[in-house]
Amino acid sequence: MSEVVKIITPYKTYQKILVFLLPFASVGFAYLFSLFVFRYITLPSCYLYELTGIYCPGCGCTRSVFALIHGDVLLSLRQNLLVISSLIVLCILYIEFVFRAFGKKLRTFIHSKYFWWTAFVIVMIYAVLRNIFPVLAPIEFA
Repeated sequence: MSEVVKIITPYKTYQKILVFLLPFASVGFAYLFSLFVFRYITLPSCYLYELTGIYCPGCGCTRSVFALIHGDVLLSLRQNLLVISSLIVLCILYIEFVFRAFGKKLRTFIHSKYFWWTAFVIVMIYAVLRNIFPVLAPIEFA
């Protein structure tokens, strides 16, 4: 019987350069977006909160990202804990992507179904707790 062997081929030179430019371009785009779009456009509020008064797990994400772009990590955490958690997961995936670009195989725990089920349970618990304890609710700005 023959086995299929998966060979990871390294990316071409321009793709390796793009791997390193990706985070800088993302941060630059997010900053420019916050400068020009947030100043002139008001984003809609959460429909679930408007209809029921219940905070969903995503309530405060826009304000959290805005605070993070402007360097206020504590305010970002105060608005929504899941934004920082998601960024940590994205950083781990990016590190895995960099390793793959140079032909190394790095498989992290993020690909496990147990990780995603645990993350789902944590998000649901967070959704319940942020409606019980006011300290987890996002800060309302006037």
